[in-house]
Amino acid sequence: MSPWAVYKRLLRYTAGHWKIFAIAAVGMALTASTEVGFMSLMRPLLDRTFVAPDPYTIRWLPWAIVALFIVRGVAGFTSGYGMSWIARSVVKQLRGELFEHMLRMPVRFYDRISSAQLVARLTYHVEQVAEAASNALTTVIKDGLTVVGLICWMFYLNWKLALFCMIVAPIIATIVRYVSKRFRRVSKRIQDNMGQVAQAAEESVSGQRIVKIHSAQEYEARAFNRVNDRARSLAMKIVATRGGSEAVIQFIAAWAVAGIVFFATQPDRLSEITPGTFVSFVGSMLALMNPMRNLGNVNERVQRGIAAAADIFKLMGEEQEPVGGTRPLERARGAIEFLDVRFRYRQDLPDALKGVSVIIAPGQTVAFVGRSGSGKSTLLSLIPRFYDVDGGAVLIDGHDLRDYPVPRLRSQIALVDQQVRLFNASVAENIAYGFDQLPPESELIAAAEAANAWEFIQKLPQGLNTMIGQNGTSLSGGQRQRLAIARALLKNAPILILDEATSALDTESERLIQTALDHLVAGRTTLVIAHRLSTVQRADRIVVMQDGRAVEQGRHEELLERGGIYASLYRMQFEEPTAVAV
Repeated sequence: MSPWAVYKRLLRYTAGHWKIFAIAAVGMALTASTEVGFMSLMRPLLDRTFVAPDPYTIRWLPWAIVALFIVRGVAGFTSGYGMSWIARSVVKQLRGELFEHMLRMPVRFYDRISSAQLVARLTYHVEQVAEAASNALTTVIKDGLTVVGLICWMFYLNWKLALFCMIVAPIIATIVRYVSKRFRRVSKRIQDNMGQVAQAAEESVSGQRIVKIHSAQEYEARAFNRVNDRARSLAMKIVATRGGSEAVIQFIAAWAVAGIVFFATQPDRLSEITPGTFVSFVGSMLALMNPMRNLGNVNERVQRGIAAAADIFKLMGEEQEPVGGTRPLERARGAIEFLDVRFRYRQDLPDALKGVSVIIAPGQTVAFVGRSGSGKSTLLSLIPRFYDVDGGAVLIDGHDLRDYPVPRLRSQIALVDQQVRLFNASVAENIAYGFDQLPPESELIAAAEAANAWEFIQKLPQGLNTMIGQNGTSLSGGQRQRLAIARALLKNAPILILDEATSALDTESERLIQTALDHLVAGRTTLVIAHRLSTVQRADRIVVMQDGRAVEQGRHEELLERGGIYASLYRMQFEEPTAVAV
């Protein structure tokens, strides 16, 4: 999109508040008119009070000045408050739309962009956009009207002198055009750099244990200082460009003032200009400097906003997750079929799944085992449509899962994966995550007991109402994982996916949960990924994955008898090595 197209789209957010904008615009127009009004009072102030005193003028002039400043104060408050209200409304609307759009982005999107960069767009970028969409308009309208009013007044006083002033206008316009392009380029680099600053900070903070254990504080500080110094350098380029352009414009304006003084004080023109007219004219020209400077500075804010908006609109233009088909789905039976499934994460990468075919009957418990990177988690991530197949098909209850609406499809699936994610909320709210209202406490307790979590929940300060902090930082790894299991159990979905769901539990907790799961899997299709083969021996079927293929399938005893890959994995885990004397 061109910069103008971006800005027009941006202004639509302001246009939605046109009533408030209209009131603010009236206030800005009145504020501009008071500037011109004050300059217009300079002529009678000199000509009719000092040069040729007029009693009538002397009486009304002070009251006119007081009235002028009262109007200016009220109009300034109205316009300032109104435009600030619009600015915060634009921030709220744009930030909300961006956040909702991000929530609906596919998993592939999050695979290629860091969370820190997204946070930078939600915070820094949106604020820059609000400046361009609302606050900058205040300057454009108020100072623009002031400039137009003062120029008109100057032409009214003496058109020849005013015409002489206009000689410098094309020069200033050329400077502003150059500065605009530079602001836009540098602003884009600043916004990219802010994402890098946020990313560097996030990585160091979230990985602080690794940083400490490797004594890498100085290394991380140096890495952060590099991007931080880059931010400073880019910011100083903006300052230098702004300061340089202001200095050049003021230098040109100074020559214009000097030329006018010389032109107006020639003997043949002194008789045409009264002292009041001359002071009012020069005062108007000097009064132009501040709004002209503001208009020059607003260009910087507009260019920053355009660069930020282009980035935001590009993100909002990214394709969202598919909504799925229209086939109704109340409660799935749980029949799942992988038919010659092929999948790759990116076109430049090899296939992660290479023609996997597995048929799972309703209510079965099927375990997927294999070495890391064999494709287990990738295969199961296709069921809730975190990714879509590149070849073959995944069927649920005999129909391609792409035929179902995505929300209905996912309502049939409960998931506990190896990366437990809890929220900064109470224990009860984390267990009942996704529910519009908290279910009865008895149901929460039942889910917690089934997951072997109720014992430690009871010991928390407020029990189920205890706040657990961001991602459950106040809990141990095993406790966090048990809460995630309780959340999945409370959902009571017909399909349950457990991806290393017991990996963070001690042996006793794992045994208790396995006992509970034996009762809870009845009537529901359960898919289990586990590296510890002791947790999957009683599965109805075990699927052995290797290099993106399902190379073996069968029960535990059958696979051991075959003496294949599963038997090899089993021996590696359970056969004790020969003791060595020391």
